[in-house]
Amino acid sequence: MKKPIYLLLLCLSISLFSCSDDNALLEEVLTDTEADEVDDTPDDTSGNDNNTDLITLEADPDIIVNDGEGNQTWNEDVTISALKIDRSPGKVVYESRFTDDGFGVAGGRWQQIDYYYEYQGEIVKASEQLILEFNSPLNNVILQVGQMDPDEGRQAKEGTTCADNDTNRADESGKWTAFNAMGQEIGNGILLDEYSIEGKLPNSKGSYRFELNTNNISKIIIEATQWGGEERGCPTYRASYAGQALNDSGNTENNSEFNLMALSYKKQ
Repeated sequence: MKKPIYLLLLCLSISLFSCSDDNALLEEVLTDTEADEVDDTPDDTSGNDNNTDLITLEADPDIIVNDGEGNQTWNEDVTISALKIDRSPGKVVYESRFTDDGFGVAGGRWQQIDYYYEYQGEIVKASEQLILEFNSPLNNVILQVGQMDPDEGRQAKEGTTCADNDTNRADESGKWTAFNAMGQEIGNGILLDEYSIEGKLPNSKGSYRFELNTNNISKIIIEATQWGGEERGCPTYRASYAGQALNDSGNTENNSEFNLMALSYKKQ
């Protein structure tokens, strides 16, 4: 501010007529000086931007080792493993036969995460499991799944059962369950269109993103459900496609199945 003060003193020391001529100059200098002042407020580095520290991993066949058995290292934060219907160790596979490529579990009708009403002659109403474990608790987790086809299945109308053969169309669906570092369940949710962030993603067979409504997550179990995410889902049975071996369930049951395409999260 030294320059404006000097000019003001100079103005007082000369004639009023010349001072009036300098008034405009004084205003100009003041304006220029204010504009030239440097804002030394430090930039906000607190991470308030919701996307600045979001990490996204896409399914990649190159991370799969040992034929998919045991823990597969997705990156330094995340490992993946799989369980079969009977909860014996399964194999993580990369499914790329259709439009939406992603991780699934070996042995089902497709190389996805398959739900079974019946398994090897027994009524089980269970799913294969894809398990994500984190080296430290994570927040703001988003799952992107694929091959969750809309209207592929059948669901008994309310008040009826599948045996009544009175059904509506139903979407493929799944569910997620989150656990903390002590193994306690801290959240769960259904994977269906109406719970997704923005609905079915463009140019996909059935890809959706789901934001998990809990934080401090150390483990996530991802499973399939009956059609439509409810007990009224009606499995279908049909012959295997040409060249496709009978799956490990002992039948050709078809119900919800999907894969995991991507994972996003923030570190604490």
